[in-house]
Formats: sequence, structure tokens, C-alpha cells
Amino acid sequence: MKERQEAIKRYIERKGDVTLSELTKEFSDWSEMTIRRDLEFLEQRRFLIRTKRGARIMPTSYEVSVGMYGEREKRNCDLKQEIATKAAALVETDISMYLDAGSTAMMLARELPDRNLIITTSAPNIGIEIVLKKKNPTVILLGGTLQRKTISTCGLNVLDQLKTLNIDTAFVCASGYTDATGFSVGGQHECVLKRAIIASARRVIMLMDSSKLNSILPFTFARLSDIDTFVTDSKAPESIKAAFRAAGVHVI
Repeated sequence: MKERQEAIKRYIERKGDVTLSELTKEFSDWSEMTIRRDLEFLEQRRFLIRTKRGARIMPTSYEVSVGMYGEREKRNCDLKQEIATKAAALVETDISMYLDAGSTAMMLARELPDRNLIITTSAPNIGIEIVLKKKNPTVILLGGTLQRKTISTCGLNVLDQLKTLNIDTAFVCASGYTDATGFSVGGQHECVLKRAIIASARRVIMLMDSSKLNSILPFTFARLSDIDTFVTDSKAPESIKAAFRAAGVHVI
């Protein structure tokens, strides 16, 4: 019973939010009634919260479940999960990596292998997610002014701190892309930080779901020539992926 409940717990931690039908399909050897009882038990132990459709992970004190960030976290979860799974397969052992802020990066944080990694991030919620759920990675949290909209730090302190760090691989997220404007975001502070990360990283992997393609935000922080790999979902237009490949970008 303990092994069964632990398997359900791990699955929900990885997915974040699941339906009962999804659980019964994933764990087809167990009855729906058994899974319902396990969900009730795990909720009593404060491992999860049951919902009308199934269950979701238990929010911790750092998790933002309301407001603008919380709303973004709920959008296109299936696309972001697909991207996170693909991106996690690109993580090497014994490297120094940067993990951007945002809901897609949070999903990648949950998918990261529990290996010896030095992970730098500007997102305190992502840093805490990693240290609470994994034993081996070391997390470096960039200090600065905490932005409510993005749940990330910014400012001169962040940029000064970056000057002392060597980053092998940077996983960066974008909010918009067009051929004319490149990769863009909504905030100037975000733009400055992402530019600095890209300039210092040996390898840059861009994470972006298809809903953000062909959209423009105010501040451009990168062009195709700045990135090495582009990770997107299966709904991304083939024409855009072909254009990226033609520009020398590895597309996954």
C-alpha cells in the first residue's frame, strides 16, 4: 500500500494537477475506489489537495496560487509539460546551469534529474521547489528586487552577481517571437537579465510553447543567432521550425 501511495504521490508531484480518470489510466492495475482511498489518505497527510476532477500538489508557503503569475501557471499546461519533459532530457550531469523564471521553467524544475548540478536561478519559487524535492542539486539564488508579476529578482545586484558565475547551459523562456522582432518579453528588467544570461552562457536552450509564436511583446532580448537549441511542443508550425533549423538552431 505504501509503495502504491508513493507512486501516486510522485506522479502528482511531477504533473502538478491530475484527473481521476488520468490516474486510473496510468495505474490500471488498481481500481478507481482504491485510488480514491489513496488520494484521501494522501490529502490527510497534507501531500496533496483533492479537486472535483482529481488532485493537485499541496501548495507550500512559497507557492503563488493567485494573481497574475498563478493564472499564467494554469495556461497550456499540457504544452508546457511536453516542453519540460523534452528539456529535462538535455540536462547533463556535473554542469553549472541557469534556470529562468516562469511557469514553463517551474515544470522543468519538477522534471530535473536528481543529479549533481549547480543551478542558478532568479526565481525563488523555483529554487525552493528544487531544494525541497531533490537531494543532489546545489541552488544559487540571484539576489535583488523581487518582482510580483514574474516572481523573479532583478536589479544591479543580480547583474553584478552574474559576472562571477560561469554558466554551461542556460534554459531561458520567452513570452513572444516573430521573425522581425525575435524573442521578446513584457518587462524591461526581464529583458536586461535574459540578455546578460545569454551573453555569459556557453549553450542557450530556449523554451517556448506554440501559443506564444507569432506574438510580439515590448522588449526584444534575443535573436535566432543567440540560441543553440529551441524546445517547443508538437503544435508548433512546421514552417517556423524549418526556419529555425535553416538558421542553424537545433529544434526539439
